[in-house]
Amino acid sequence: MFRPSLRPIFYILMSIAGVVAAYSLLTATSPQSLLRHLSPDPGNDVYIALGSSLLVFIIGFCLFFLKDADQFLEIVRLNQTRIDQLRKEGDTDAAIADSILGAMGIAPGRQRRLAQKKLIAYMSQTQGAGPDQTETDP
Repeated sequence: MFRPSLRPIFYILMSIAGVVAAYSLLTATSPQSLLRHLSPDPGNDVYIALGSSLLVFIIGFCLFFLKDADQFLEIVRLNQTRIDQLRKEGDTDAAIADSILGAMGIAPGRQRRLAQKKLIAYMSQTQGAGPDQTETDP
């Protein structure tokens, strides 16, 4: 999604938006607020605070998603030789993902099923993944 070199820029943008949100909430409707240079109407402070807070949320969500994706890609990268070997032996991606998660000590349940689906999705992006290998049991 984003190159790793862009992450510091997103963290800086999130910090700036967070400071704007905090400042606009703390100085809302104040006539001496620095926001009077942007908007002479003090009623707009709430909208500025909401907009900057929403921006912080969106950027934070994207960065969290990227970190999650990086962790799964790292798991696939570290286990790539074993994944290729198991695929050659005829194992499905679901069985391979289940064995990787079992080796990591993730207990069966909702969290493991979600992690398995994500791991299968990232494994399908690697070489040697066939469309028939990504099926899971219901």
